[in-house]
Amino acid sequence: MRIGFVELLLILLIASLTIGPSAALWVDRWLRRANRASAAAARRRAVQEAQRAAEREEVLQRFQKLSIVFTLAAVAALVWALVLRPIEASPKAYTAPDHRQASGAAQAALSTDRREIWDLGGYQGVDCIRTRDGLVYAAAWNGSSLKKRTSDLVRTDGGNAAVILSVEGELTGFAFDAAGDLWLTVLTPAGGTLCRARHDSWGASVEQVVTQIDGAPLGALSAVEVGADGKVYFAVVGQESALRTELLAHTGTGAVYVYDPAARTVEQVLGGIAGASGLALDERTQTLYISDLGSRCIWSAAASARSLTAGGKGCQSSFSGLPGYPGALALDEDSTLYISYRWATSSWLERHAGSTFLRGVALRLSESMQENLFSLPADGIRAEAVSTASGSWLWSFSGKPQGSSSALCPVENRVYFGIAGEKALYFVKI
Repeated sequence: MRIGFVELLLILLIASLTIGPSAALWVDRWLRRANRASAAAARRRAVQEAQRAAEREEVLQRFQKLSIVFTLAAVAALVWALVLRPIEASPKAYTAPDHRQASGAAQAALSTDRREIWDLGGYQGVDCIRTRDGLVYAAAWNGSSLKKRTSDLVRTDGGNAAVILSVEGELTGFAFDAAGDLWLTVLTPAGGTLCRARHDSWGASVEQVVTQIDGAPLGALSAVEVGADGKVYFAVVGQESALRTELLAHTGTGAVYVYDPAARTVEQVLGGIAGASGLALDERTQTLYISDLGSRCIWSAAASARSLTAGGKGCQSSFSGLPGYPGALALDEDSTLYISYRWATSSWLERHAGSTFLRGVALRLSESMQENLFSLPADGIRAEAVSTASGSWLWSFSGKPQGSSSALCPVENRVYFGIAGEKALYFVKI
């Protein structure tokens, strides 16, 4: 039996009228159920998002509170470290010296040519240079010691180097007396010491001669000179361990003393120095020259003088307004005075010479940060030479090696230099 097109349409119409309402109801219920499920899921997502937002807000609030606490603690620590932390020497106000005008001295530069440098091997730097019997002696840090800092006295002729003696601590200066004995200034964590090594026992024993004055330990020793009469002059920077501290504080606690080996007595030659960092004795005029870091000048006084005050009666500023902070001094046979510069002049420091607060803040900085105040540029003046007889400036020394000029020594037509941190002796021909 064949169904025609009309019959098919009738069958479909009857089926739709019979089943359509139920299908429509089922679809409607399914859609409503789906809408309710979607709404419930949306509500759950909204609740979860609100919970997450609340948790984030709580974490953010906690972080903000912790940040505030940390910031307050950091500010308090910074205030303590830079303003309230006790320091050994309270800064004193002073008047910064003027700068000397151009001296017109001849220019000479330290060479970096390895053929003109005397290598000292594994040493970390040179603190003092002397010459005797045609040989050059240098006090240098021993770089082989990892836990304990030791210093060696090294003898060299430019080709060979030999260690004469070693001391624990920093060998800041040494000088020979007429008998060939060595007088040493040594600095250890316990304080400074004036020592002697006898000519017949170099390297065997070092005798401590002066360890305190009037019951108080010596401060930081910086230099030593021996007169033809056997008297030993030595400089005490102050009670601080770093020369920069005396520079920043300007307390004037540095002094020069003389030890008489025959009488075994110690007397003060000169006091009130803002960093006595170098000594030189002119035997012909019996004049003692003392470099003053903070005042940027060279004091001169009679070697026989006692109990003088820097700038007072009997003590005059022979050379002032120096272009840097003076350190080691040396005299040649013509009484030409050689002045090394430990650091470049700090314009910030001298602008605030009258502000004890700001310099107190600088005193509390780390040593590396303090060094940035006084760093000597690569093309800066390392040293100068001046005639003590006429007062005319003869030479100005500069050079490429980084670091301050820690030592110098004129020998005939050469001037030897020790540069802080360098493992060699530099020299200039003049």
